[in-house]
This record gives sequence, C-alpha cells and structure tokens, in this order.
Amino acid sequence: MRMPAGPKTPLVETDVLVAAIDPEDPHHSEASAVISYQNIAFTPYILLELDLLLKSGRIEVLDYEEFWHKIGDLITFYRIKILSPGPIYHAEAARLRALYNLSYFDSLHAATAIVESTPLISYDKKAYNRIRGLRYVHPKQFITNDA
Repeated sequence: MRMPAGPKTPLVETDVLVAAIDPEDPHHSEASAVISYQNIAFTPYILLELDLLLKSGRIEVLDYEEFWHKIGDLITFYRIKILSPGPIYHAEAARLRALYNLSYFDSLHAATAIVESTPLISYDKKAYNRIRGLRYVHPKQFITNDA
C-alpha cells in the first residue's frame, strides 16, 4: 500500500536533498530552505538513488552508518513524508523513459509526481521541463513562491 502525498504536497528529487546536505554545494542554502518547508514529501526512490550515489563513490561520507542516521534525523525533524513505491509508478516511468529518454531514477521521480498530481522540485530543468503532464518546479521558484 502506498502512502499518498496528499493534496499539493510537492515532491523533492534527490538532487535537492544532496544540495541540502552538502554545505559546499552552490545551491546549499536554497536546497536547505526547500527541505525545511513544512509540507514536502520525498519520492519513494530518493533514498535508494542516494544510496547508489554513495556506493558508486560519487558522494563520499566518512561514516556510512552515521550518515544514514543523520538522514533519518533530518526526515524526522522536518516531518518529511516518504511515499511508498508502487507498481503504477513503474508503469508510468517506463512510458516516460520511452517518450523522453529519461534516466531510470528521473523517470521514477517524474512518474511519481505525475501519478500523484503534485509538483516535482528539482534542479534538473533539462530533464523535467519538457515532460507533458509534469508540474516541474525549480527550487528557487519554489522558495520564492512560498515566501
């Protein structure tokens, strides 16, 4: 059973979370503002993609176990919802990959937002801005509109 995002609960993509947790990222302040927003949700695939980035060495942490505890603390502190995976997301993602030549995770994030009829917040304008039926929002636009 998947947990619905709820009405107008924007979904956050992995690139925003990565920027928020990396103080050296040029988008850190902006991404942190998105993460601290009181009504956001993570796609069901954000933690898996983050874990694969760690395992591949694209993101390095000193203590893998402690890192995940801190991510858990962040999720709890900001009361971030995490949607559960569902077959419908995978079906829609396959359709999106065929139409738009998206990466595996980009297609899953976009599919989740489309199925849930909610905006997707990401820095990846190139991937998401062209998808029909997806309400893509750049983090800067999200925090500006929220202010």
